[in-house]
Amino acid sequence: MTDSSTVSSSSSNYVVATLPPSLVEKLEAGAFRSLCSHLKERSDDVQNMDLMTISGFCRNCLAKWMVMEARKLSGDDEKQQQALDALGYDEAAQYVYGCDYGDWKHKHAKKASDEQLQKYNDSKPLHSVFDKKMLATKAEKPGKLLSNMKIPAESSTSGDKKPSLLSNVCCQDVDEEQGQAPAVAAPVPSAAKKVRTLPPFVPPPPPSGGMNLTVAIITVSDRAFKNEYETGDLSGPAVQQAVRETVDKMNATTDTSKGAVTCDVQYITVVPDEVDQIKTKLIELESSVDLVLTTGGTGFAARDVTPEATLAVVDRECSGLMAFVTTECSKDQPLASLSRGTAGVMGSTMVCNLPGNPKGIGEIVPILLPLIIHGIRDLQTAD
Repeated sequence: MTDSSTVSSSSSNYVVATLPPSLVEKLEAGAFRSLCSHLKERSDDVQNMDLMTISGFCRNCLAKWMVMEARKLSGDDEKQQQALDALGYDEAAQYVYGCDYGDWKHKHAKKASDEQLQKYNDSKPLHSVFDKKMLATKAEKPGKLLSNMKIPAESSTSGDKKPSLLSNVCCQDVDEEQGQAPAVAAPVPSAAKKVRTLPPFVPPPPPSGGMNLTVAIITVSDRAFKNEYETGDLSGPAVQQAVRETVDKMNATTDTSKGAVTCDVQYITVVPDEVDQIKTKLIELESSVDLVLTTGGTGFAARDVTPEATLAVVDRECSGLMAFVTTECSKDQPLASLSRGTAGVMGSTMVCNLPGNPKGIGEIVPILLPLIIHGIRDLQTAD
């Protein structure tokens, strides 16, 4: 079961350096059984679609991985080999689900909401991909079971009591498992308790009559400025791509016969994490473009000074804008709330601070841009 191509052989890896492969395989097999058991016990609360959205795999993937492993193994005799070759997705799924997949789906699967479907589709780059030829069975099923391995039965719960979503080892130190007094874990809300959920963000339509938007992008990064990244600066291009994709989406979902939004990225540059250099670059762009998007320097490190530099040059701060965007992004990624990015008006130019992480950029811009163009329209039409 162990794949040497995906496991580090470094001496710092205790398992690889200390334990024989045969024992490692038993550890992996035990962890797999525990995962299957954990999911069986939470069939109503943990849906396959949510697993795919968050991690890129689900119960079906576990079944397919079992089949893929079967194709790599050789049986001790002809009957064992036949049993391995006859193992297909349906048989593996029965092991993973604890019943036929059709029965599980009928009993536990829930209709996905529009928001779940959207998140699922957005996460497709994460999804596992399998070779269908490898999953095909290669032999007829043997006449009888060949394995004497006892598979642990699912743990049952009495009455209406449901298992916690947390695993049986979550929120515990290894020392506690070895006999020390465990800390008292925080109470887990009942799965049946109704929780108020906020509706998904729906961007407002673009201003009527269309508009022409000019944009400048400033990457704030010591390392990017010194050209220390082998890939070069990724943040600035990520901003440019996210802006163009968001504009295209806005035009695709509105009646452009009444005017479309056009976007011209006129300027892209990189500056170090220095307040004076950030301020100088922002002042150079004042009233020459409609929107300046900075990327990077919004965290808590000592040299993360982009918000301070921005506040030093803007005439009016737009604190509500970034607070709203941060709140929306925090629904999926709580760490988004740690961004100190700000926004403000500098002359007739809007300035907004984005994080340096390209993934974060891709999440923020589709929320920010449809809002901010309304403020820019006000600036464009001001006397």
